Amino acid sequence: MDADLTADLQQSKPARQVSLVASLPGVNDRGIEPELPPNVRAAAAPPALRASVGQLMILRTIAISGQTAAITTAWYLGVSLPIAIMALVVGALIVMNALTWMRLRRPREASHTEIAAHLGFDLAALTLLLFYSGGIANPFSLLLVLHIVLMALLLPAPAAATGTVLVVACYVALTRVHAPLEMDSGDAVPAHLLALGSWLSFMLTAGVVAWFVVRMVATLRNHDRLLSDAAQRALRDEAVLRVGALAAGAAHELATPLTTMAVAAGEIVRNADSPSLQHDAGILTSQIKICRETIANLMAAAGHARAVGGGRERLDQFLESIAARCRTMRPEANIVCDWGGVLPAPEIFAEQALMQALLALLNNAVDASPKEVQFAGYREGDALRLSIADRGSGLRAGDQGKLGRTFFTTKPPGKGTGLGVVLASRAIERLHGTLCWENRPGGGMRVKVLLPLASLSLEAH
Repeated sequence: MDADLTADLQQSKPARQVSLVASLPGVNDRGIEPELPPNVRAAAAPPALRASVGQLMILRTIAISGQTAAITTAWYLGVSLPIAIMALVVGALIVMNALTWMRLRRPREASHTEIAAHLGFDLAALTLLLFYSGGIANPFSLLLVLHIVLMALLLPAPAAATGTVLVVACYVALTRVHAPLEMDSGDAVPAHLLALGSWLSFMLTAGVVAWFVVRMVATLRNHDRLLSDAAQRALRDEAVLRVGALAAGAAHELATPLTTMAVAAGEIVRNADSPSLQHDAGILTSQIKICRETIANLMAAAGHARAVGGGRERLDQFLESIAARCRTMRPEANIVCDWGGVLPAPEIFAEQALMQALLALLNNAVDASPKEVQFAGYREGDALRLSIADRGSGLRAGDQGKLGRTFFTTKPPGKGTGLGVVLASRAIERLHGTLCWENRPGGGMRVKVLLPLASLSLEAH
């Protein structure tokens, strides 16, 4: 293996760097392309027009209820109205709402043209109702302003301007042509009824505008938050890109020294004249082996070598191999494992990226409290939950949100950079998993990993 690995690593350094960098998550030959889960990609798109159609349906429902109540009250008070014609208009709005409800049951996205059609239909219905009930003398003519607000919020500027002109035209037409608003006796509608109608119209218009604007602002804020998350992810991937370039160079440069060290360590083991020297040389040999395996896996990520490990493996054996590898790297570590919760253990694909991620988290726990680290796993339905707990200093208030998102570390200066946690978080996210940290009662910290077993299945790879 020495000769194969050394020869493979002696390929041209620039070509190897490009190959290794291209294999990093979220990076291709065009540069940084953050890989977002499907639900996040959908949410990070501009606010869905489907939601606007749904909100218009809700507003139309409110309008139908208000119009029905107003027509019924006016009829009861003896106001002269063409009840049959106005009922037909309200019925048309009800039919439109039913069609909209059925349309929203289909996943097809909406368009500005569809929203404009909804607003135009509602404007026509309101104009007809006002025409048969006194025109602008009707206190509810204030609802025309609501249509201008909705058009400004939901349509592109040219369409909103056209819609505003149309609303103004309807208003002007209603000032000139309309059926008179009067009582059945032919008398004018009492002033106190008109004042009551004006109060109700104002409250309804103000309430609907406030509700709709609050909903739109909340949607835009959520959209901005998701864009910010995507931007942070892109920055993190850019950092991973730089690390990948450095790793490619390191793999190239370390091949020969590691081979030389392996040969020298083997000679020390064979010629050692004391048990303590043999023990120390054995530790050195095992550490060199781990370094060489890490480089081999780095090469495999670029598609130029076979990964050390990987393939079909039982879940409990996979987790135990990670703990064993950490014990080899950190002889002082006391890692207590509990795999009872995953039994009977399914067979999975031994994902090397996941192994490195869990190894990094386990190493961090050993750094915090080498004499007491707990590594446990158990199944929750179709998901795997892992827990790595230590008895270190734990997290300070406000630091939890930084772990895995930025290069943040709780270690003393010069002892860590937070890179391992960022890479571990990225690897787990690519498997559609989640990663979170919490302080333990009595001191220390616990990192919890939740992974869907489907992402570890042999079929998924």
